[in-house]
Amino acid sequence: MEFRQLKTFRVVAELTSFTRAAEQLHLAQSSVSAQIRGLEEELQVMLFDRIGRRVLLTDAGRKLYDYARRIEGITDELRSEVAGERYARGSLTIRMPETLATVYMVPVIEEFNREYPDVRLIFINCADRQLARELNAGRIDLAFLMTDELQMQDVKVVMLKSEELVLAAAPTHLLASRRSLELLDLNGQTILYPKTD
Repeated sequence: MEFRQLKTFRVVAELTSFTRAAEQLHLAQSSVSAQIRGLEEELQVMLFDRIGRRVLLTDAGRKLYDYARRIEGITDELRSEVAGERYARGSLTIRMPETLATVYMVPVIEEFNREYPDVRLIFINCADRQLARELNAGRIDLAFLMTDELQMQDVKVVMLKSEELVLAAAPTHLLASRRSLELLDLNGQTILYPKTD
C-alpha cells in the first residue's frame, strides 16, 4: 500500500467520481482506476459501489477513508514540523522546446529557483515523439509543448495558454495587405521556419 494510493482513494471518495478525481489530481483516469484496483486487491475488499457514473463507499471503504484522512493529516503535520515548506530536494526533469524556454519560462524558472533552491532543474530539448513513453517510464517528470494536437493515453495534458500566430511578410507580398488569413491561404507559399527544436 502506497501513500499516493491512499490520497487517490480519498479524492475519489470525496468527489464520488473517478473522472473528477483524475482531473483534480492531474492523472489519467486509467491511472486512478489502477490505483484503486490495486488497493482493493491488496485489502481483498471492494472499496466502492459503482452506481452509474457515481461511486459510493462501501462499509470497508468508509473505514479506509477514515484511516486515509488520518494518515494524510499526520503526513502533513510531519512535513510542516520537521521538513518545512522549503525542504524540497532532488531533481526535476523537464522537456520543452528551446523557444518556449527562452521566451516564456525564464521568470517562471527564476521564481521556482527562489522557492526551491535545493531542487535541480534538468531541461531537455523537446520533440513530441516518444513523449508519452518517456513520461510513463519516469525518464522525465513533465513537459511543456507548443501544440494543440497532442493525444496521449495515460498522460494528463493541461492547456496553460493560447496564442495567435502572426504572419511576417514583405510589404510588397500579396498577402501583406490582408487583415486575417486562413491556413489554406498559405497553400503554395514559400514559408521560412526556425530550426526545429
